[in-house]
Amino acid sequence: MLIEDVFIELRSRLRSCNVFITTGVDFTKNCNLKISIQANCIVLNYYKDKDRNVKSRRDSISSEESLSEWWSDEEGEVSTMIPFQQFCKIIPNSMSCLKIEKRTISFRLLTEPKNGGNFYKELLSTNNPESSTKGNSLKLNVNAGEELQLTCGNCCNVVSVKRVKFDRILELPTSNLDMSEWFCHGNGHGHSHGHSHEESPQTSNTIIKPNKSDFLYRLTYFVVNNTILSDKMNKFNATRPVYHCNRCLAWLGLKDKDTVKLFNSEIRITRKDIESVIFAHKNEQDIHTDDFIYTIESMTKEFNLGFQYTVMCKLVLECTVSAVKKQYLLIWVMDKELQVLRSDVLTFLFEDRIHLESTSVTKILFKVELSMNEEVESWVSDPGVVTTEISKGMFNNGLAHLEKMSQKVPERFRNTNGYCVSYLKV
Repeated sequence: MLIEDVFIELRSRLRSCNVFITTGVDFTKNCNLKISIQANCIVLNYYKDKDRNVKSRRDSISSEESLSEWWSDEEGEVSTMIPFQQFCKIIPNSMSCLKIEKRTISFRLLTEPKNGGNFYKELLSTNNPESSTKGNSLKLNVNAGEELQLTCGNCCNVVSVKRVKFDRILELPTSNLDMSEWFCHGNGHGHSHGHSHEESPQTSNTIIKPNKSDFLYRLTYFVVNNTILSDKMNKFNATRPVYHCNRCLAWLGLKDKDTVKLFNSEIRITRKDIESVIFAHKNEQDIHTDDFIYTIESMTKEFNLGFQYTVMCKLVLECTVSAVKKQYLLIWVMDKELQVLRSDVLTFLFEDRIHLESTSVTKILFKVELSMNEEVESWVSDPGVVTTEISKGMFNNGLAHLEKMSQKVPERFRNTNGYCVSYLKV
């Protein structure tokens, strides 16, 4: 098989696309390859016969005229076409940055403007298109006044009291908001109109203390009072900052005095003998990855504050491993709505033609730090960086997802300045 995978980053406003092609041929041994760039498609011809009186080439030609002089169509043993006309119109002879290494081919192409015009000018539509920001609204499976039980998602151990009923279900604001801004005065109700040299209540860390019947949620976690949890659970985690299941020792959440933060990916709810997750999911088989993607997309949306084009967003995802150890995932969002064209696996049954599917993804740079170092400290202290805590399962599965998606990019372009290139929801 000549082509195994096609991955194309299409940027309409920049009138360009980056093409990454993975093949079944090792070009370090033989590079008899011809790449034809046409207005509506890309054609690849591979020649296996080494006895021809032509030399193997390390680069290819994008000119249609010169290609006909290099080899005739009858000589090509394997030919594959990648049609583009459904998504954009390519400018012939615009190939640049061609790289052929081992089994991968990558290059850059220029495209015609969508709304007419030419390379020097473009006709813009007067209608402002609605933003196609990804991410679904959060849907709760918890209703006020309804009895339920909280169980461990790993072993089904009941972690709450027999029957839990929440009267207030409220959403928490962004974690980057100073909680002292919620109050016009300190919680001590001391109304002093003079200027005091003592520490102001607003400068100290304000901790939300939910009542027994309060359910406070945000992104993929919820905060409750520990009185709704079973005595066995509270005794088992009395001296632990990380809240574990007392039966299977699964990582469930974080504890802060009488308040417990539990994560959707680690907890299940049972109502009328029916088990479900806290927040509704399309794919309940991989909740950790779904929650990871939703967290990043939601934080990016909050950072952008409704602007379609803005500076690149920086995120820090923290994971508490033990009382003294944290892991950090540094994420730099490069393009929050990048159009990607990728090959449909089913079309490889017909080797002469590749069918492309379009999807919108988030392109990011990421880096893992296993401790608080100088770089992490500079990110966390930056007021423009959004920070939140995620569960251990979300951290591990999310990192595996990013590493898998980074394989879409050839190794040469996979790393930059110590960060790895990857995508969400490819």
